[in-house]
Amino acid sequence: MTTLSNNASMFGMRFSPSKCKMLLQDWVTSTPELVIGSEVVECVDRFTYLGSLISPCGLVCDEISARIQKARLAFANLRHLWRRRDIRPPTKGRVYCAAVRSVLLYGSETWPVRVEDIRRLLVFDHRCLRSIARISWDHRVSNAAVRKRVLGKDGKSIDEVVKLHQLRWLGHVLRMPNHRMPRRAMFNGIGVGWKKAKGGQTKTWFKSM
Repeated sequence: MTTLSNNASMFGMRFSPSKCKMLLQDWVTSTPELVIGSEVVECVDRFTYLGSLISPCGLVCDEISARIQKARLAFANLRHLWRRRDIRPPTKGRVYCAAVRSVLLYGSETWPVRVEDIRRLLVFDHRCLRSIARISWDHRVSNAAVRKRVLGKDGKSIDEVVKLHQLRWLGHVLRMPNHRMPRRAMFNGIGVGWKKAKGGQTKTWFKSM
């Protein structure tokens, strides 16, 4: 890393050790020490990159938990709008998609989602839509009917939106040259020595499609 840092400085670039993190995956020996200049890079269990939480196990359960927390905060900040009775539910639905769902599904095109992940997203989304429509679970109104009332007849569920995002990303990757890293990562094998992570069902992105 010191050599890389020195070479980068020749082009006017500078590494900031305080902003660099080291994440180990399937590492059983002693923790290595990564040094830039005279400073040691911090070793972490997970870190945030471009707004997404990276975990060593390759699952997105931690990322989805973080997304739900941020979306819950965005929804709470707009509670004054949801309580307004002079604004029609479809208008609130458009605001919800722009200000809350966009936060909830940020980066979802790259998620290797499991059934449990989708269930958690659906539960949060349905709770928000019912709050907007002022329909509680005791009213015995289906989630599809609530979604139609708030988002309109063409309103899509969370799992449908995630799938559309993934298909859009797939089309983007398929148009890339074969040497591009996203295309190679999508279609190449997982390699030798890979071990299944603990914690239940594990999928690659391609198999989750």
